[in-house]
Amino acid sequence: MSARNRLLRAHELVKAKQFLQAGEVLKPILKKKKPDPGAFHLMAVICEQLNQIAGALEFAKKAHNAVPNNQTKMIIARSNRHMGNTEECVRWADKILKVDPDNPIITSIKAGALEDAGRVDEAELVLLPLIERVDHDLSKLPVPVRDIWARVLVQRKEYPKAIEIIDDVLEHVTAMQNRVGILHLKAKACDRSKQYDRAWEAAMLANEPGRLEYDPDLHTQQVDALIDIWSKEHTADFPITSCESIVPVFVAGMPRSGTSLIDQIIDAHPKAAGVGELSAIETFAIQLSKNYDPEEPIENRFGETGLKSWQKTADSYINHILSTSPKGTERVVNKALGNNKLVGLIARLFPKTRIIHAIRDPRDVAISCFMGGFNNKMHPWTSKVEWAAHTWMLSERMMNHWKTTLDVPILDVHYENLVANPQHEFPRLIEFLGLDFDPSCYDFHKSNRTVRTLSYDQVNRPLYTTSSGRHVNYEKHIRDIEFPRYEPRSTGE
Repeated sequence: MSARNRLLRAHELVKAKQFLQAGEVLKPILKKKKPDPGAFHLMAVICEQLNQIAGALEFAKKAHNAVPNNQTKMIIARSNRHMGNTEECVRWADKILKVDPDNPIITSIKAGALEDAGRVDEAELVLLPLIERVDHDLSKLPVPVRDIWARVLVQRKEYPKAIEIIDDVLEHVTAMQNRVGILHLKAKACDRSKQYDRAWEAAMLANEPGRLEYDPDLHTQQVDALIDIWSKEHTADFPITSCESIVPVFVAGMPRSGTSLIDQIIDAHPKAAGVGELSAIETFAIQLSKNYDPEEPIENRFGETGLKSWQKTADSYINHILSTSPKGTERVVNKALGNNKLVGLIARLFPKTRIIHAIRDPRDVAISCFMGGFNNKMHPWTSKVEWAAHTWMLSERMMNHWKTTLDVPILDVHYENLVANPQHEFPRLIEFLGLDFDPSCYDFHKSNRTVRTLSYDQVNRPLYTTSSGRHVNYEKHIRDIEFPRYEPRSTGE
């Protein structure tokens, strides 16, 4: 098939939303010494649709270097927003706005990046000219603009106005995949304005489409298998690297348990940094699972992922986190969502690491996950409160296993204690890392860092305690659900 025909075929597959197949068709073109710039652009589109944001950015830049155009610039801006690169997103958005100042889509991308970073005043200033141009008749503006404006209003605590805009958008948006994010925004606005029944209803509607069935029994069996593989006896058979670095730190536990807050507190320390949810260790774990055969002799048990691979993974990780952190950084924290099941692997890759176990009331975690807008296809347990409660129990079981099996230090940090007693808990957290406490940690919310998690608009404001016990507001909706027992342990004064 000629390059031209391949490109045409790939376009057809993209239109049919067969993105993986389209990518396969394009691969031979991309391997040529001088690929068609159109192939780079189309591959960027494909990567974006598959949520491969780093790939989308890479191919979009190649397409732009060959033949600059606004569509490619828009992918670059959008990819940078998704990656939390606020300034880069704004820079590329401004390139388009310089020649097309009235473009509402790129305006919404720029404003969205600023709102993501907690820079609400700037986001508002970006959107206001568009809104004033239509004499505040928001129905004349595209949905992405109205969506970001509603988010700004939520940040401004102008909840009735935000909900009015959201409801109007929902009346005109019929495609369910486009409604999900808007419904989750409505749940947030209603929750914060104490309209708890409306918040629950919006979250129920948001979690329904695309929801995969979660099998609690299967999940339990998977955790049983993990604990058996990483028993104290078997763990000794796993490779262990010679890595002596004390730089890598990992936060493990359930999402919505204060992991982002812990990350921000540590990042605010002058000798520490956060890399967010870096997935490098999970990627290696997937490779390991494909090669691991417990029936083989120890020397052959890990196949192509033997000690050399472990050492290479550890060294590459250390090099990466140091190269992306400020000079002089002595600790770098990673709060990837799957860390709770990877602690054994982490301990063998980085024998000098420290683990922070984030814990929060399972009722509050379940409500927050249900309301939050996770990817139901990736994490189906978030779409029902009872499923989230079961997952919390399994997470605690895994963490208790690591505490009794591994030699690495693990610090329990209860969210409730963290927000209620920062004068004790913040220093306790930092000193666990082997660092002297610095008062700048109390100003974690003043960071210009963009947090790409569901907690982005919470860790960009001063500490508050109103999220502790939020399940009480939804008591009638969860009264029949069985939750694990929980009592936040006091850590003393």
